[in-house]
Amino acid sequence: MINQLDEMLVHLLSSRLNPGQPPVDVDVLVRPPDDTWRAFVSASGRPAVNVFLAEVREDRDQRSTAAMRNPDPEPFRVDCQYLISAWVPSTDPSVGTPTVVEDWLLGECLRILADEAPINATRIYTPASPPVDPILVDNDLRTEIAPPEGYGNLGDFWTGLGQGNIWHPAVQLIVTLPLVRSTRPSGPPVTTLHTTYAPGSDRLVHLGGSLRDGTGSAVSAAWVQLEDVTSRGAVQATRTDQAGRFRLYDVAEGDYLIRATTERGPDLVVPVAVPSPTGRYDLVTS
Repeated sequence: MINQLDEMLVHLLSSRLNPGQPPVDVDVLVRPPDDTWRAFVSASGRPAVNVFLAEVREDRDQRSTAAMRNPDPEPFRVDCQYLISAWVPSTDPSVGTPTVVEDWLLGECLRILADEAPINATRIYTPASPPVDPILVDNDLRTEIAPPEGYGNLGDFWTGLGQGNIWHPAVQLIVTLPLVRSTRPSGPPVTTLHTTYAPGSDRLVHLGGSLRDGTGSAVSAAWVQLEDVTSRGAVQATRTDQAGRFRLYDVAEGDYLIRATTERGPDLVVPVAVPSPTGRYDLVTS
């Protein structure tokens, strides 16, 4: 799934930096920014943006050890830490000050990332369907841009790439990615998981269920939306996977409506309490 995040970032930056109007022509690639990369930029003669996954760490802030009823595997969340850098061929005679152009290009990347945060596959690929795992569909991924503490060993990073590499400015981007655990036995995600982030804070609930039709068959690729019971405003939405399952995360306790939208008929709207007294959120549509 990490490769899907790579592709999302490349698609986002490439589509915004290359709007189809010349003379803009920027390469956006996932590669180590080493001597081979520098040679590529020089040979291409075009400005380029390097997206490099420098480190992956568990996001322990969202880890939970709470017991689950009828447990469906809770995603294992990791912080994917990228270094994004801008490059201009130093041999390009039309560029008098390559460093200034690189700084401008890096600033454009910052602007694009800030405008798009939090990263969301559905928004990035609109109007096309996002070619990603269902857990990423219409799901905001926690995004941190240029954290104040910076990348702790950036100097060692550049020198570790070889003697020909020197310090180059880079923006650190951290995206939290949920990885579905596949080592446990598969089961229906009819679970209620309570999470308390700090003493005295509201309890948040992760919940899951399945959507089936009147014959008991799973309904896949259907939109499932959690709505405020009073305003009918959307609180969170997702799509069912191939087994008709859906998951909603970090929902505050209270009364809601769940709306299921399919191509087979009118929307199904069901009132639910979070957490459910039964621990189940299964839906049956006509």
